[in-house]
Amino acid sequence: MNIRYGFSRAVRSLLTNWVVSLNNVLILTACLSVLGMVILVYANIIHFSQIWLANTNVSIFLKPQISAEDRTVLLEEVRKHRFVRSAVLITPDKALEELAEKLGAEHSLLSGYKDDVLPYVIDLEVFYEYREKVGELAAAFSARDTVSEVVYAERMLDQVKTFFRIVQGMGWFFIALILVSYYLVISHATRLSLHSRREEIEILNLVGATRGFIRSSFVVEGILVSLSGFLLALGVIWLCNLLLVQGLSQDELTAPVGAGAVFFPLAHLGSALGGALVLGGFSSFLSVNRVLRELEP
Repeated sequence: MNIRYGFSRAVRSLLTNWVVSLNNVLILTACLSVLGMVILVYANIIHFSQIWLANTNVSIFLKPQISAEDRTVLLEEVRKHRFVRSAVLITPDKALEELAEKLGAEHSLLSGYKDDVLPYVIDLEVFYEYREKVGELAAAFSARDTVSEVVYAERMLDQVKTFFRIVQGMGWFFIALILVSYYLVISHATRLSLHSRREEIEILNLVGATRGFIRSSFVVEGILVSLSGFLLALGVIWLCNLLLVQGLSQDELTAPVGAGAVFFPLAHLGSALGGALVLGGFSSFLSVNRVLRELEP
């Protein structure tokens, strides 16, 4: 009975006060759009950073006196390490070729250098989930007698982690701020509806209607406003994301970014919708209780 009355009365109230209802929906849409874009940007930052840092490169420089057999044994040991995704031995000749390519020079120009100028190097890639343990891996191999030095981008990893902390902190700040705004919008809309229907509420009180019966229509109204705002915000976020991806795809430099951009999975959208409806209903519930206490004799 409460649900049937609450739904029909909430729809009539929204249609009767459609200007106010539309204003509340648009304000809610703006809040959710900003919130969604912040979360989507953060999700894409995490996505691209995982691609960029999917393999952390480490270089193990071997001592000149190491034998070919020892090099092979060490290489196999490195490949079998649980942190290591792949490893390859770089010979001095190969290193000279790569140096020539980077300098844009012919390999013959560097042919005067002897093999002992450059050391043998084992280049390895560490799995993304173990990138924070690169220091442990480097320390283990640095202790070997056959290893002269282990080089990896420790400073870069620390900077990336600091950047993630800053972005995450800013994201939580904006999320908290917008959630408070969300609550205030729904609460304000419910209070306006309550005061506009004050005479109706007094009549329902006189005929013996329970507080739950009176409250049902306002709670449903808050849920409907939340649903409308969520769907409109989702459309705005989807359109902005589509336009941004298309814009990035027009340039060769930014095309990979546009092609690799991610959107919200359906499961996450379903959870967000459920959270929005619960928050809308709960905000209306609190507001109704507060106003009903004020109206009691």
